[in-house]
Amino acid sequence: TAMTAMPATVLEPGCVSCENEWLVRSKDTEEAEMLRLAEVRKTNLSQFVREIYDYAQHMNDTQRQELALTPDLELRRFIIDSSTQPTPLMEKVYNQTMQRVPYEQACYICGPEQAMLLRTLVGLSQPRQALDIGCFTGYASSAILDALPKESMLTCLDVEPTWTSFASELLGERNVSFVTGDALESLAKMEAEGRLFDFVCLDADKPMHGEYYNASLRLLRPGGLMIMFGMILFPTIEDQQAMELLHGQLPNDTRVATAQLPVGCGIQIIVKTEGVAPASPKQYYRTMSHDGGTAQLAGKPPLSGAHAEAELKRYRIQSEISAIDRLIDSIGVPLGGAASTGPGTEALSSTGLVALAAARRMAEQMAAEWAAQEELLAAQE
Repeated sequence: TAMTAMPATVLEPGCVSCENEWLVRSKDTEEAEMLRLAEVRKTNLSQFVREIYDYAQHMNDTQRQELALTPDLELRRFIIDSSTQPTPLMEKVYNQTMQRVPYEQACYICGPEQAMLLRTLVGLSQPRQALDIGCFTGYASSAILDALPKESMLTCLDVEPTWTSFASELLGERNVSFVTGDALESLAKMEAEGRLFDFVCLDADKPMHGEYYNASLRLLRPGGLMIMFGMILFPTIEDQQAMELLHGQLPNDTRVATAQLPVGCGIQIIVKTEGVAPASPKQYYRTMSHDGGTAQLAGKPPLSGAHAEAELKRYRIQSEISAIDRLIDSIGVPLGGAASTGPGTEALSSTGLVALAAARRMAEQMAAEWAAQEELLAAQE
């Protein structure tokens, strides 16, 4: 895909909008692809038939859901308009992503309606420690942060340093830490440190979601909440195969209770029931100590009774104070962007698929040229 074919790229602030540039450039790539196909038809009819078949097969395999979205576009906009407005932080991350990241990569950002739902789910789960696996440019992370009190902590993982650096630039003023590297290695290290999380958001490379799910479930406290993205729409056949396998596994996993919502690319809501006693009194799992420490808490028993009530009350008060601060900060700040533009606003058409395929081919050619140049420079050294 284009996400892997071209290097991760973030442009300087103030650049021409990558989203607008893509809309213009897609017309050029679409026209170039149509001309190429017309020439192939003249010179090699069998190759032309094969390529048209490949287009049709690709559309059938990976884009059939998007092509069926047209009747739902009004519903999507209605959902966005019926939700609490995004905060200035969420708007900043979304708009900066669409402005400074090439659209072939920026389109992997989660939909605004998903971010608004995510923010609400975080508020309901009241986490002290939250984990975002596959943070990309930090849009979902911004939704999580804007539902947390200042005393809570978010840890973001991504394998690509360009994304963690950019997300850190956009979110660095908040109580968030970034880990760059292999997700499974990072999760294993956290487990060895005895860390525990109240909330996990998972939106990474889909063929590995099954591995990430099991590794992060071990870090999730009993009764904790996990949100998994990408359950319905799939950019590649490999993604579709991996997620459809999870479609069958998750409902039969006795460690959790789960439900799926057709919001955006599809959201799976997962509650860890393992370790939860139905008749037990209200409990509070310590995922962060009062001094901010996070290590060696996984083995400690939960608080109960008056101690649990006190911690929950402390969280509610801190959360209300943070909500008031965010409201004050948003006064007079104009919003606009995430609720009206970006990926998913329009359904992909057949001509759009041609443009997308042409853009991917161009990106792959560019990546091959860059690799050849690097090999040449290495040989010269």
